[in-house]
Amino acid sequence: MRIPYDVARQIADHAEAEAPHEACGVLAGDYRTISRAISLRNAAANRDDRFQFDPEEQLTALKAIDADGLEWMGVYHSHPRSAPIPSRTDINEALDPKLLHLIVSLERAKPKLKLWRIDGLSAAPVELVFDTDTSDDDGSQFSARQRVSIVIVGIASLLLLVAISVALLPPAPELMPAP
Repeated sequence: MRIPYDVARQIADHAEAEAPHEACGVLAGDYRTISRAISLRNAAANRDDRFQFDPEEQLTALKAIDADGLEWMGVYHSHPRSAPIPSRTDINEALDPKLLHLIVSLERAKPKLKLWRIDGLSAAPVELVFDTDTSDDDGSQFSARQRVSIVIVGIASLLLLVAISVALLPPAPELMPAP
């Protein structure tokens, strides 16, 4: 799973701003990239070691995700004093195994982000790749469709060159019957 650096930074900044309480929010994107994070207010009674979304804020965030044509991919929350590993509470309260869980640890000077898939019984890590390319598409990278098109055009050009070469060959000499 990929995440742009600026989105990861936004999540870490939110976690640091809410410390010593847990920060929380929702994640949106497509099946391979978390492209947006929406910060929500932690409505839990004990915000020091729990998070809970305000239902109205969550509904507003999910409507915004839908309006932008994105998918709700998961949630994030912080662990202000512990590692980015799901707690027993995190595992027990994970209701939808399709949603990813991004945990931000603030136990050290530099925030650490770790992504998990939690099914309510256990947690499995998911590889998280930080995309440091903050520029817009500058055309230096080709999409898969563009690469296929380039290959097809290259093959067609080669076949055309062979056809032209064959057409320009002199005719074969006529063979005389043997005496």
